[in-house]
Parts: sequence; structure tokens; C-alpha cells
Amino acid sequence: MNLRRVGAVTMVATVFAAANAVSALADESRILAGAAAAGQEVSNSDPRSTQESRPSFAAWIAALKAEARTREIGESTLAAALGGLRLNRRTLALESRQPEFVTPVGAYVAALTGKRALDAGREKRRQHAALLRRIEAAYGVPARYLLAIWRLESNYGANFGTFPVVEALATLAYAGTPKRRPFWRRQLFGALQIVDRGHAPLGRLVGSWAGAMGHTQFIPTTYLDHAVDFDGDGRRDLWGSLPDVFASTANYLRKSGWQPGLPFGWEARLPAGFDFSQAHIGESKTVAEWQALGVRRADGKPLPEIPRPVSLIVPSGWDGPVFLVTQNYRAILRYNNAAAYALTVGLLAERLEGQGNLVARWPAGVRPLSRAEKAELQRKLMTLGFDPGPVDGKVGPDTRKAIRAFQKRAGKPADGYANHNLLEAVRKAVSR
Repeated sequence: MNLRRVGAVTMVATVFAAANAVSALADESRILAGAAAAGQEVSNSDPRSTQESRPSFAAWIAALKAEARTREIGESTLAAALGGLRLNRRTLALESRQPEFVTPVGAYVAALTGKRALDAGREKRRQHAALLRRIEAAYGVPARYLLAIWRLESNYGANFGTFPVVEALATLAYAGTPKRRPFWRRQLFGALQIVDRGHAPLGRLVGSWAGAMGHTQFIPTTYLDHAVDFDGDGRRDLWGSLPDVFASTANYLRKSGWQPGLPFGWEARLPAGFDFSQAHIGESKTVAEWQALGVRRADGKPLPEIPRPVSLIVPSGWDGPVFLVTQNYRAILRYNNAAAYALTVGLLAERLEGQGNLVARWPAGVRPLSRAEKAELQRKLMTLGFDPGPVDGKVGPDTRKAIRAFQKRAGKPADGYANHNLLEAVRKAVSR
């Protein structure tokens, strides 16, 4: 799946246009005509039903209504929101195809930070300069980061998504990935509370396949906990009030640990023979400690002295760009826990200021793994005596630790990065 730049941008646009209705990406979507995996027809059968015994959807909805009444959600809301509800098969099909997890990082960045995105972002900044200055003064989050999030989430407000939020969340809570169902259930109750408390009418709750809403795509519990009435009209309106949108987004970042005055990070340059096992978000050191290990800024400028520790990340493996990232990168991860997303927000924000161009090139010719291939990798690592954690097709901290251990044993840079070359190496090791 990791293609050369032009092909990669086409591919990532395909995935976005068909699999991520949150981000309109109108410019990119015109590049494609058909759509690889994302354009496949969804079966009329529930893809997760074969292994489970559970009540019918109607019986499940009835039980949900009973619990909602204990949460003091009114009968009129329940009747309007849950009456005649059906499973949304497309939501189920899209759950496992989020582009920030299945697209090569370089292609993801390229598709979202091109000239049109930058031109539009700068025009939006000009139009809303006074408001954005007020938001930064109140919350300490610069305009460029709010604009970057706005771009990724709804293409600067061009597309909020087309999924009925209650229907999508009910579908995921009932038939989504089992491990995630409690989360979706919380979001569903949050959506019902938004309607019942009069924050927004049911008809306005249209958004992503995952129930995210408005200009910057807040999920229901994030709306309830962090949305702000910045324009003082008595409503927290993330659909029609840009003051509320920008303030709510900045408020959420600040509550997630945003530190005023810091960038998201810097592209870094590493010395020969660097120990890549230290390059992950779970490892933090002071800038001075990284410098002592030979880490420098890629552009040759001196690293600033900052009081908080920073982490070194290798989002596309040891042979691609590497970054020192600050607490503000972690705050963006709280918004969307995908390295590609957080990095793209940071780079787009910098590019809106005429900076953020990279020295290193993104690697070409090596594709990332599908979920099935990730599960195969985990099983084979277990066969070799490494512990990748549960075989779930997701490369989390335990799997990366197992990958690094395998890479060290094989004499390769221990970057913990899972791609097709790594899987082939593990396959060969198992077959010996």
C-alpha cells in the first residue's frame, strides 16, 4: 500500500472519500473514481454475528431504553431517537478502515497538507483573525493548530459527515468490535443527553460513522465535557458558531495538557548507530539528554531549552523522518489517538506559517499491514517466543515491544515499526 508519492496521494484520497465521511477532502476525492477496499459493497449480514450469541437488535434497544430512563432521559427523546432504529451496515464496514491507521504516514500527510489546503487555511485565518487572537489569549492555543484540526476534521467546515449519529452509535454499541462496545454505548447515551437537554435537536446530530459532530467533530461525551459557549448566546453550538467551535477545540486541547508557547515538535537528525529502541512515545528525556545522545534538529538549528521532557518518534520507521515531540503532540493525540493524525496536524500548522518542510524523505515501496496481517504478525511473534499481547490485529505498545525484541535479535534497527518487510522477516524466521 505504500506507493510512490503521486500514487500514494491518490490511494489516501480513495480511502478518505469512501471510508471517512467525516473529512470531506473534496479536492482529493475528485482524484479517484473507484475505491479499493473502501468501495466494496457491504454484506446484508452482520459481519460480527457468527461467533456470538446475543439478543436481537430490537430487544437490545428495549433494554437500552430501560437504562436510559434510569439516566432521566425523557420518553419523547427516546421515542424520537430510538423508534424504528436500524443497524447501519456501512458504519460496521468502516469501523476497521480508519485512514489514519491504514494509510502510509507520508501519503496521509501529503494528502492533507497540499497547496489548496494551505491556501484555504490562510484565507480562513485572515477571515477570522480577530476571533482567533481572542481564542489564543483565552486558552493559549495558536490559531494555526485550530485551523489544522478544522481542516482534518471537516475540511474547514465543508463536510460534517452524513451519518445519523444515534443510528451509527447504536450500531457500533450493539455490533461493533466487542472490546469497543462499552465506549460506543457511552457515546450513545451522551448523544441522547445532548438531545434531551436541549443542546441540539435530533436532526442536527449528523456526523461521522463514529458519531463525531460539527466543525471539529466532537464525540458526544467530549461535547458534554468540553464544549464552550464562547459567543454568550446560551448554547454550545459546534455547528453554526465559529466562536464556540474554536473555543471548544482550544479548551479540549488545553484540558488535554496543551502547553502555551511550545510547538508540537521538530524534525530530528540522529547519529549513526543510534539505539532506536528509545524512539517511541513512551520514552521521554530532557532536550539535554537527547542532545547528549547525538540527537539534533534536522534543519541544523539549535534545539530550544524547555523544562518538560520530550519524546523521539519514528512514524514511518528508522529510514524515514524522525521527530522530537512535546507535550503538545500528546495533547493532539488525545484528540485523535493516531500518530499520523497528530503529526499531520502539527506539520500542517507549521506549514500554514511557511515552515514545516521536511529534510528527510518518507520511505517508498514498503506498504503497511492490513489488520489480518497484523494479527498474523502477532501470532508468529508468539511462535518465536515474543509476547505481543493479545492477538487483535492492532500494533500497540506490547506488540511494538515484541517487534523491537525481534529486530534486536535479527540485528536490525529496533524501531518497532510494523510493515510488510518486517512481516516477511518474521515469516522467514518462523519457517526456519
